[in-house]
This record gives sequence, structure tokens and C-alpha cells, in this order.
Amino acid sequence: MDRRAGGAGGGMSRADRPIGVFDSGIGGLTVIHALRQLVPQEELIYLGDTARLPYGSKSHHTIERYTLQMGELLQRHDPKLIVIACNTASAHGLPALQAVSPCPVIGVIEPGAEAAASVPGPVGIIGTLATVGSAAYEAAIHRRDPAKVIHSVACPLLVPLAEEGWFDDPVTDSICRRYLNQLPYEVKTVVLGCTHYPTLLESLERSRPGTRWIDSGRVTAQAVDRLLQGRLGYRTAGARGSLRVQLTDASSRLKEVGSRFLEEELGDVEVVDI
Repeated sequence: MDRRAGGAGGGMSRADRPIGVFDSGIGGLTVIHALRQLVPQEELIYLGDTARLPYGSKSHHTIERYTLQMGELLQRHDPKLIVIACNTASAHGLPALQAVSPCPVIGVIEPGAEAAASVPGPVGIIGTLATVGSAAYEAAIHRRDPAKVIHSVACPLLVPLAEEGWFDDPVTDSICRRYLNQLPYEVKTVVLGCTHYPTLLESLERSRPGTRWIDSGRVTAQAVDRLLQGRLGYRTAGARGSLRVQLTDASSRLKEVGSRFLEEELGDVEVVDI
């Protein structure tokens, strides 16, 4: 590993190293937003694989390979922690990346499953085809509550709508309603099993009023905070940490859409080769 590539000094303490976060696109910026609120002093590096989006329709082998490649790119920055801010990559690539990474790696499924297992009654899971097909949420929830009733619905059109910036649109409302109508009436809690989905929350709420929504990105940020409280340690500097955004491809509407995901100005974006 060439530490010079990311600018991290070899003498930097582990606590002061950055946190690396990656996603298949820009949806993981919702996780960055939660981290910026919860641990604002941390240095964050975001890597979005926008050249190969979406992951959700690809095979297990391909998603695992992409996950390993994204982890390798983030290792250039000598991170103290890597967060897979993508439910699909967490479902298919987390064990492989954990096996080779010199730093800890966490995904978004275990924190989301923990939150889902703690609520009473049946729960719904909405996610990509690959996430739902993996049954990773069901397995993670049932490890905590074997009797929990779970209903999962694949929603392959929602990621393109979010990436297109159709956050408040009648078409988005119609598609959300069609997907959510597949969940039984008794489901009152739904896990947003994709980090793109929080940007579509207004449409989802209109489509299924009275539902409790579990944001897998927000509960993942809480899991990161717990890790920092423990062995990893908080960054010692008191100033707000910087955010460095890298993408494998930059679209013309990236700044506009990305700022909505992040809920602040996106700033400069670097394009990196895979």
C-alpha cells in the first residue's frame, strides 16, 4: 500500500486517520450526511462507483469484485475504518473485503437489521433486486429475533429515480405506491434497504402514511460512533473534519443531485480511475 497516494502521513495516529466510505453511486452521501451530523470532527473520504452504477442488478461475483476494488482504492488513504454505504455491496461483498482489509470494515445491513429486530410486529424490507435476493436482511434480523415476520420487496426503479433527481415527482409517487402496496397492511415498520431511498422519503411517506421508516444509513452512522468510542478513537482535532469526494465518473448533474443527498454543497469532486 502506497500511503503517499492519499496524502496520509505514515506517522499519523490511527485515531486521526480518515474514515473511508463507498457506494455504488452517490446514494451513500446520505450516510456521509449522517456522519457529518454525528461525528463532525472526523475526516471523511467518499468514493462513489458512478461509472458502474447500479450494482443492484448484477451478479454476486461481480458485486464482490467491485467491492474489493473500491476497498483497494480507499486503502490509498490509509483509513482507520471503511464503511460500505451500499446495501447491495454489504450483502454480497462485505465478508470478502473484511478478509483482506488491514482496517475494520462495516456495512449497512447489520445496523439496519438490529434496528428492525428491536421494533414490535412484522417489518418490511425494500431494496434492490440483489439485496432482496441475497436474503441478507432476513438472516441478520433472524439472528436477533428468530420469530420476526419479514416481508421483502425489490424496488429496482427507485435508484435510477434518485440518481436522476426525481425526488418529488408524481411518477416517483406512483412507482413508490406500486412497490409499497406489495407489503401487507399489518407492516408498520419498513427498512430503507438502500442508501438512495432516504432522498425519496417524501414520496414513500405519501404512498404509505403512518409507517415508521428505518434509515439504514443513519443507524450505520450510529454504529460508526460506537466504534469510535471504543478501539478506533475519535479524531483529536477540534475543527470540523473535511470531506473529500471521489467518483469513478462525473455526470453533468452530479453537483445538483449530490447536494440533495448530502444536504449541503458538494464542493469539488475528483474523478479516479478504477
